[in-house]
Amino acid sequence: MTIERLCTAMQRTKGAFYHHFRDVDAFHAAVLDAWAELHTADLIAAASSAVTAEARSARLGAAAVGLDHALDRAIRAWALHDPRAREAVGRVDARRIDYLAAIHRDRGRSDATVLAQLEYAAFLGAQELGLAADPDRGAPLGRTLRTALEWLGGAGRSGETRRTRSTHAPGRRRV
Repeated sequence: MTIERLCTAMQRTKGAFYHHFRDVDAFHAAVLDAWAELHTADLIAAASSAVTAEARSARLGAAAVGLDHALDRAIRAWALHDPRAREAVGRVDARRIDYLAAIHRDRGRSDATVLAQLEYAAFLGAQELGLAADPDRGAPLGRTLRTALEWLGGAGRSGETRRTRSTHAPGRRRV
């Protein structure tokens, strides 16, 4: 999008654009910074004020449902062809996964990073399918996700994971 088209869409002048941003690159950087702040840092800050890991997880989940999921998807689409956006998405993804892993570690899980990656991947999938922002389907999605994580991670909170025995030849993994 050109500056002229952007200004027309926003009903602003090019002079107003240049008053706030030195160029398009500065505008893009500001958009990515604002997205990271509003969609990650603010959510983590709100969730972190809770005392228990369960309460932090619940606050984070409630805040995540209220995100502008179309904006998240648009930023990810932009990242497919723009290196700076791709880098920003990578930083945001890493920060989100790290925070989820910290919650799982606080719950006593030794497989915290794996669980965080699974939880985040499910969230991104739900976001892509339009489930994350649907209040009628979002709450059941959260329960489904928790159930799946419990099943994948094994019973209880001891940090142990379920292991299954393979009846296949040694050295070969079933996919």
